[in-house]
Amino acid sequence: MAVAALVFGIVGIVLGLVPFLFWAGGLLALVGLGLGIAAVVRSRGGAPRGAMAVAGTVLALLGLGASVGGYFITRSVVHTIDAKISEDRHYEDDGPVFPGAPPLATRKPSPSPSQVPGLTSALPFGETFTYPSGVEVKVSQPKKYVTDSEYIKVGNAVQVTLTVTNNSTEPLNIIYAVPNVRDEQGLAGKLVFDGEMPKMIKGDILPGSSATGVIAYEVPKGTATLTADITPGGRLPSVKYSGPVG
Repeated sequence: MAVAALVFGIVGIVLGLVPFLFWAGGLLALVGLGLGIAAVVRSRGGAPRGAMAVAGTVLALLGLGASVGGYFITRSVVHTIDAKISEDRHYEDDGPVFPGAPPLATRKPSPSPSQVPGLTSALPFGETFTYPSGVEVKVSQPKKYVTDSEYIKVGNAVQVTLTVTNNSTEPLNIIYAVPNVRDEQGLAGKLVFDGEMPKMIKGDILPGSSATGVIAYEVPKGTATLTADITPGGRLPSVKYSGPVG
């Protein structure tokens, strides 16, 4: 027991001072302390190696003290590592600074949709709206429409001309490009189908090409102003128009 207490005490001191291993040194020192006390008790009863038992007990106590010191050493190491990591992250966020170098350009905020006429505020009929991609859309001023059909009755109606120009670099596929027209009361105009109307825009518009469609709507008699919104497709946001009937 005396020899074991001596060995556990020495190993406990060594491991107790090692960062992150202080707990192992503390456990070994605690075991060595128990063995040392037992060896001292036995030596008083006549067992040999009494001096070694006392030395092992003392070393075990020192091992416990070393493990306490190792705990604080570990805390210091962790704090140093954490501070270094925080400093590196701060450096990466700020970027390197070189003496005499011009400051990095800051990105200017893009205008919000409220600053783009046609998206949240209506354009006058007849004006062209251009998307960032280069696609252009225009809805003409509404004008009176009278059908030529003798067989289909059409009430009070107006017609608009829709023009889509593809100035982007890719074909624009149009599946259903029909303006939603409403009167002053917010009532939707009824599409006219009389054999001549509507003249839809469908299919692909190649870069640099344009397509035109004409659509007529029945609206209440006496309607003086209309609103419309239209998207040419390709998940583009709707463009708003408003204005008087010509």
